[in-house]
Amino acid sequence: MRKILLSVLPVLGLGLAQIQVKHELGTLSLNAPAKRVVVLEYSFLDTLLALGVTPVGAATGTQGGDRGLPPYLRARAEGVTSIGSRAQPSLEAILSVRPEVIIADAFVHRDLIPQLQRIAPVVAFQSRRGSFDDLSQQVLDIGRMVGKEAQARQLLEDQERLLQKARAFANPKAPPLMTAVSTPNSFTVHSNESFIGSLLERLGRKNLARPQNNQTQYELSLEGLVALNPATLVVFTAPDETPIVRSWARNPLWTRLEAVRRGRVFEFDRDNWTRGRGPLATRFILAELINSGLLADKPAGGSFAFKAP
Repeated sequence: MRKILLSVLPVLGLGLAQIQVKHELGTLSLNAPAKRVVVLEYSFLDTLLALGVTPVGAATGTQGGDRGLPPYLRARAEGVTSIGSRAQPSLEAILSVRPEVIIADAFVHRDLIPQLQRIAPVVAFQSRRGSFDDLSQQVLDIGRMVGKEAQARQLLEDQERLLQKARAFANPKAPPLMTAVSTPNSFTVHSNESFIGSLLERLGRKNLARPQNNQTQYELSLEGLVALNPATLVVFTAPDETPIVRSWARNPLWTRLEAVRRGRVFEFDRDNWTRGRGPLATRFILAELINSGLLADKPAGGSFAFKAP
């Protein structure tokens, strides 16, 4: 009888599945904190580094047209093995670092997940299409996964204090704004349910754009932008690119924008604002939000004013 009892103890789950993390694919159960983690999105890398954890592999490359690792993460991620890019992660490279867990983007990597699951358990979160609250929850989930839950809670507590500080600068009477990423070939609106759009709403600035066709981010033409006519326009660009809004600024339609007439066209580095989306990036964002005068609805000035051609 004793032998039978001992044999069923593992079945009863005693001592097993001490760590459970809910995600887009279900629930991950671990007997112990994961030590060898591969991450396929920058927000996951940002989070691990903020927790003092170095992944065994990360998508840091430029394959498939990706810009590669945001500059603010490069020095922090020295020594991390690159397993390709977010757009084109290498299965062979992932296999070579022997991960215990792979953290993937539920939207970007949905077609790759079945192949990744043959290598290691996959945790899928909505990062690229997630809201600020989604990304904050992921800090806690990832912290629990790697045995750093207390540190994760402290990160979120510190972040909440910074949010309250920034919110104090917001003008409650300010009109709605619009946020968008501008590349050389596109202008992509980030709605109130996107990471940056929901963060700004959390801080007291309403977002004019709502999701379209269940998409939290979507492309818009100059004519579409003029039709919406935001009173404040926040544009995220890259310093080594010539964004499409530079040419738009030479079009007479541009001057019809209320944001242009009010002097409320702000420009920020998209590497910091829309590509990292983790606790480290959020610190940069909150500091620039305060210093730029955007929250207070002041005119854009200095390095934060839109650089018209």
